[in-house]
Amino acid sequence: MDFLLVLEQTLNGFQFGVFLFLVSAGLTLVFGIMSLVNLAHGSLYMIGAFFGATFFQETGSWYLAVLLTVPCTLIVGVALEVISLRTFYSRDHLDQVLATFGLILFFNEAVRLIWGPASQRLQMPDSLSGHVEIIAGAPYPVFRLAIIGVGLVVAVFLFLLITTRASAC
Repeated sequence: MDFLLVLEQTLNGFQFGVFLFLVSAGLTLVFGIMSLVNLAHGSLYMIGAFFGATFFQETGSWYLAVLLTVPCTLIVGVALEVISLRTFYSRDHLDQVLATFGLILFFNEAVRLIWGPASQRLQMPDSLSGHVEIIAGAPYPVFRLAIIGVGLVVAVFLFLLITTRASAC
């Protein structure tokens, strides 16, 4: 078997695992810290992605779109918590699962009504669209390396946040 193929597939698997960590960290932290089963946390990722696509199409800048997307998604998340999730803290986990599943359906329909049923296609920013040769003859996409880097930074940040918070209690 070709070593470069094994290296590329290993990096792809690692990148996908880091991506799944980023998506699942929200559910894990909310359930672990707040004892709330919020299955709709992925809907916030979806809302953020559509905000980002809209801002990118309006501004033409990928980085400006990210800067605008974060506070807008934060506002949606805070509104979701205040309006809906706060009432379920004292309820049974099954009630939380049913309510947040209903929120998934709500957000899916809201996105379809606002942005339409078609997916949004975006161009990769120039700074993330190239390749880097990890070793000679093994080019790897910069965007995938960026996902790995962001995921590792988030993992270290969350580790420090949780361990510092736990030792303070």
